[in-house]
Amino acid sequence: MKRILVFCLAAMSIASGITTALALDHLMVIQEVFPGTPADPNAQYVMLRMTSSGQTLLNGDFVELQDSAGNVLGRFGTFAANVANGGAACAYPNCPAAIIGTSAAQTLLGFAFDTVVDSQPGRVALPLAGGRVCFRNSAVATDIPDCVAYAGFTGSNTIATPTTNGCDANFGTPAPALSPGFALTRKLFNCTAKENSNDFENRFPHPVANSGANANADADADGLINVLDCGVNDATSLYSVEGVTSLAATGGATVSLSWSAEPAPAGTSLRYDVSRFVLADLTSQPSCDEAAGVGFFVGSGLTTLSLDDADLPGPNQIFYYAVRSRNGCGGAKFC
Repeated sequence: MKRILVFCLAAMSIASGITTALALDHLMVIQEVFPGTPADPNAQYVMLRMTSSGQTLLNGDFVELQDSAGNVLGRFGTFAANVANGGAACAYPNCPAAIIGTSAAQTLLGFAFDTVVDSQPGRVALPLAGGRVCFRNSAVATDIPDCVAYAGFTGSNTIATPTTNGCDANFGTPAPALSPGFALTRKLFNCTAKENSNDFENRFPHPVANSGANANADADADGLINVLDCGVNDATSLYSVEGVTSLAATGGATVSLSWSAEPAPAGTSLRYDVSRFVLADLTSQPSCDEAAGVGFFVGSGLTTLSLDDADLPGPNQIFYYAVRSRNGCGGAKFC
């Protein structure tokens, strides 16, 4: 008895004692670092937030990127102008922000950024595997108001002392890794005791420009803003599914299947369907996806990443497996 298997895939509390020094830009911190979405990894931004009022002199200040060992990769971007909104007598976290990012991110989010970085010479993208993001003052080489290291960063996570903002010069252990679809977000600010691993966590992005412009409406209150949410009125669906990227099978009389997890944060409605179809289905249909659709559904609506198939076709049959992911917004193609 002979069976042939072929597989296809679908795809703060603020500390007292901060003194005014140098210029009105040194009392700002990194608020969000966004590495893009699963569907659009080029849609990246870094958002700063003032920790005191009047931090408007950003022209020429820049966001520096380092690799996982602390080597400087280059600039994510440089602010092209000062900002106007200084926040009156604000206190963190209720002070104005400033956002710098790619045109893809600006288009995706639908409001004007304070600076778009695409045309800036020598700019580099956020390092996803691990690194450090630092906000730097263009006028004073040693002035680094804030940094966040993340993932497997092994370099020095300190800055020169004394610091111009009077804050802790040691940023501690790294924050969690960047995760597409999420922003590495500051959840607290303690000037005298900075600690990246405690101060940051991955949350859904909530970007804001210095003017206050944003796209942070969330109709279904699921945490994901409408412009990114595939199901604006469906709290069980978040990002659109992208499709699994691997499928494996082992066994003989019973085939044990396993596949990779859907890469997008798709929500609680995420399910997997597994189809088995024969060569005749493939030759009679216009595409692999249609062939899988008319095949035998070995599993439907699964929440697991594996399945055993014991009810196999007869001997000398060529047959195929395909898996797709889906949520309340729809599904990826089988293959």
